[in-house]
Amino acid sequence: MKIVDILNQKGRYIYKVDEHAQICKVLDMFREKKIGSAMVTDSNNEIIGIMTEKDAIKCFKDVEKFSDIKIKDIMTQYENIIIASENDDVQYAMSIMTENRIKHLPIVNESKLVGMISIGDIVKAQLEQSKHIAKTYLDHIKGKTPQPENQEY
Repeated sequence: MKIVDILNQKGRYIYKVDEHAQICKVLDMFREKKIGSAMVTDSNNEIIGIMTEKDAIKCFKDVEKFSDIKIKDIMTQYENIIIASENDDVQYAMSIMTENRIKHLPIVNESKLVGMISIGDIVKAQLEQSKHIAKTYLDHIKGKTPQPENQEY
């Protein structure tokens, strides 16, 4: 299975937030949209980083100033973002996400950002694939698989 298969199933929408957004508003968006990350853009709408739940945890050490914290101060900088290609195998995505202990992976195609997948998206896709394989085997065992017609050549 390829990453593109997951993107085609879940969609390619990419949530974005402005670098000057306040942490409280971004976390409200995460909760409301049931997401855990968003790409961070500058005033020219260029991607300069990624904001994740893990990044948000960084700011809890200074609770008194929590509402004043800007995304640009706690986000993962662009040069540190780990990405994958939509043509990569899902197994590759799982391995780099596990190795780097990340839950969200921006996906590119020819250097253009085309989507974002989460570890939950991968688990869901793997479960669906497993269900399909199990059903196919069960149908075969029960003799429910389509039989080719006898054709003479």
